[in-house]
Amino acid sequence: MTGGRRSGMPDADLPGSEDENAMAVKTIDARGMLCPRPLILVKKALEEMAVGEPLEVLLDNATACDNVRRFLQDHGSRPEEAQAGGVFTLRAVKTAPTVPERPAEAWCAPVAGSVAGPAAGAAAGPTAGLAGAPAGAPAGARPPVVVINREGMGTGSEELGRLLIQACCNTLKELQPLPAAIVFYNAGVKLACEGSPVLPALRDLETRGVKLLVCGTCLDFFELKAKRQVGTVSNMYDILQTLAGAGAVINP
Repeated sequence: MTGGRRSGMPDADLPGSEDENAMAVKTIDARGMLCPRPLILVKKALEEMAVGEPLEVLLDNATACDNVRRFLQDHGSRPEEAQAGGVFTLRAVKTAPTVPERPAEAWCAPVAGSVAGPAAGAAAGPTAGLAGAPAGAPAGARPPVVVINREGMGTGSEELGRLLIQACCNTLKELQPLPAAIVFYNAGVKLACEGSPVLPALRDLETRGVKLLVCGTCLDFFELKAKRQVGTVSNMYDILQTLAGAGAVINP
């Protein structure tokens, strides 16, 4: 009988069997999440997936999308990106059999302009990730890191506070050693954006080798990402690593 012969055919020849045997797409809905949460979820998913399995990640934050894309690329995947209605969709296939034990938060760190590592031949230690002390400084001396988390300096008069922060930024170049980095977060990120009165001073500090780390989550919150004029978009992991390696933290 025709029906008998059909039942004996290989499953691959049956209509629809290809779809039934296809791997299901692993979807991670990370909308509304800020880094490092999306990275942690993606890393966990990859650890549980088999090589060849497809992955789809939904995000509504450009910074998080950049970080997840870089994470996937560093793991051998070639993610495809689509954007519609304010939602970023990354699609990739797991290609590497293992996922490194390095914390997912590490991929929040910017690719270019990140804080420089120790000089060649220097031993990595608690100062790794910070600019070295200048020539003539005591052996083992670590430069400070400056934290700016508001538009002014001190409390009381806002007008006076703005004048003081300008004076502070203009005077930082006189410090010996120079700061390894200046970290901008919360309302402090506004000083690194278009219209800031301290941009000339910050550009001068950049040319002298001072790293300017601007909180990406804060830029997104204030809708200022497109108006950033100096520094590198950073994240909590990179900020904490920088503060942890500082010789001193200055919060004017």
